[in-house]
This record gives sequence, C-alpha cells and structure tokens, in this order.
Amino acid sequence: MKKTAIGIFVLASMAFTACKKDKKDDETSTDQYAQQKIDVKKTYADMAFAVYKDSYTSTLALQTACHTLADNPSQINLDAAKDAWLDAREIYGLTEIFRFVDGPIDNTNDGPEGLINAWPMDENYVDYVVGEANAGIINDIANYPTIDATTIVQANEFGGETKISSGYHAVEFLLWGQDLSTLSAGTRPYTDYVVGGATADNEGRRATYLKVVVDLLVSALDQVKDAWDPAIAGSYYHTFQALDNQTALRKMFNSMRVLAGDELAGERIYVAYANGNQEDEHSCFSDNTHRDIYLNALAVENLYKGTYTSPFGNNVNGYALEDLVGAIDATKNAAVINRFSATMGFIAVMYNPFDQAIVLQAERPKVLDVVTSLQDEQVDLDAAAAVFSITF
Repeated sequence: MKKTAIGIFVLASMAFTACKKDKKDDETSTDQYAQQKIDVKKTYADMAFAVYKDSYTSTLALQTACHTLADNPSQINLDAAKDAWLDAREIYGLTEIFRFVDGPIDNTNDGPEGLINAWPMDENYVDYVVGEANAGIINDIANYPTIDATTIVQANEFGGETKISSGYHAVEFLLWGQDLSTLSAGTRPYTDYVVGGATADNEGRRATYLKVVVDLLVSALDQVKDAWDPAIAGSYYHTFQALDNQTALRKMFNSMRVLAGDELAGERIYVAYANGNQEDEHSCFSDNTHRDIYLNALAVENLYKGTYTSPFGNNVNGYALEDLVGAIDATKNAAVINRFSATMGFIAVMYNPFDQAIVLQAERPKVLDVVTSLQDEQVDLDAAAAVFSITF
C-alpha cells in the first residue's frame, strides 16, 4: 500500500519518539537498582522536611521564651529561655546533614545558613565582655542608633567571618554571656535586661536585640522548612527527587563525608583540640558543644540509615543508603555501620564539658579518638560511594 506524506511523517515521528528517552527512563531501564535509588531520594527529601519542620517548631518555642525574658526579666524567665535554646539545638544539630551540597540551607544565592549557625563568634562584636563594658553593637549607639532586623543582618560577618551578629550563637551569648569559668557555662545575670538593673548599661537595647535576633532565626528556619515542603509546588523537595540518581547519590554521600570528616572531625573538634582554646568550640557560652558533636555524628548515621525519630511525631523510616549499599556490597556497608557504632562509643566517653576535655591532659586522648574515628568514617563512606562509581 502506498504511504501518504502524512502517514510517513507520523511513522517517522513515532520512531523518533520511541528512540528519544528521558535520562531517568534510561536509568530505569539499564540500572537494576534504579527504583531503589529513587526510593532513597524520597527518604532523603522526607527526612529533610521532617527535621527542618521540627527545628522550626522548636525555635518558635525559643522565640516565645526570649520575648518573655526581654519583656519580663527574671531568673525564672532566663532559665526558661536557656532551656528552650538547648531544646532547639537538639533538633537543629540533626539538620546539619543537609548542608554542603548547595541545597536550600547554604546555596550561594539565598541560603540563610549564615544567619542561623555561623560561628565562631567574637562576642564583643555584639555586647560587653570583661574589660570592655562598652563593646558591641548593643552599646554602640553612635554607629548603631537603631537595633532592628536590617541592622543585624547587615552587620552579620561584616568585616570578618567571626563578626557574627545573628543566629543561634548570638542568642546563646545573649542568654549565657561569656564562659569565664572552668566549672560552669556563662553566667549572664537576668538583670542585664532590667532597666536600671545595675549590671550592664543599655538594658533596653539588649532586650530589643534579643527579640529581633531570635525573630530572624525563626524567619530563616521558616525559609528552609518551606523550601523542603512537599505541599509547595516547585519546592526543593520536588527538585531534589527530580535529580538524576547519580547526582542525588553524590550529594548525599558528599554531605555525610564532609560533615563527618572535614567539618566535625576537623573544624569543630580538632581545631579546638589543637589550640586548646574554648573560643574555638562550637557552643562555647552554654558548654553545649558535647551535644553538638553527638548530634552532628548522629545526623550522618540517620541519613545513611534513613531514620529520624521526631519529638513531634514526624518520624521517618524509609528505604535508605544502608539498604542499597547492603544489597550491592555487604562488606562495605557493614564497615560503615560498624564505624558509626565505634564513633558513638568514643563520643560517649569523651569528657564533658568539651572546653575541659581539650585541656585536661588525661582527657585529650579521648577527644583525639573521636577525631580519628570520624576521619575513618569519612574513608568508609568514600568506599561505600565508590560502589556507585562516585569518587571525591
């Protein structure tokens, strides 16, 4: 039968369409683990949303407590604000696994990480310190006549990366003050917020600063939470799952290896260990660094295992890298799992508070054990990544 021109065009189009495949379709047809990788991506996205949602919720409680303290200074309200800060950090520490991959938290365009968890902090950039009663933005009325969100955001890291004016650690300093004792955390008196309280000048400005900076923290976390919200069309929750499997796996492995090795073992522990200086520890005002270390290490393990236990019922337990790597190379998977256990064991026996662990000669080897185990963890994760031909 003679084919018409239209018939030839239709047949040609069908042939072209049949040959043209989406990259993900090609992955699915050639990779026997393609569906499992898709499942891993969903678990990752589900966990990111759950943890950031919980972090936002816990920081709302911190916001309320800080406003209460600022408006009605008392020892009870100061203690309540401190407890709320510690509670909020318990969840935020688990979000750190979603960093180091140019995601919503720290992408170069509008990532708000610098307004959330920047450190180490030159505390005299914000408020008075011993020997400098007039130090900081709070006491510098000439250069900072108005304390508001614009002032704090523009000042953050202006003139150097330790010039921190915003985030958890600015709030921490405003609640605890300097840590000047080996026996306790900082002991800022609540009267620093009482007008005429006679412990520090500019009490009203300090109260305003505390309220504004915690409001900024809540806003920044709200931004990241929304970026991972599956109910929002076009959110990164959907963007991440649309990534090709290899790219997504690389991001996951990179976040784990960097947090465990370069960041936690290196920047957050070894720098302070080598310098023997509490100013280099993560939460130096509250003496909460031992919890930061534990939670960051747990975050790596959570991602690999695909589990998150939420204090608000937003639990996640999905198909994870542990399942996928285990199906391909059980030996390398076991090495990672065993290393997690070893790392947590070393963290459990490390001396608390951390500022003493890094100076007491009998305790310093335990800190180094944690560093070494985290570095080994990075090596084991690299080996697991190599199962997928991913190298760093």
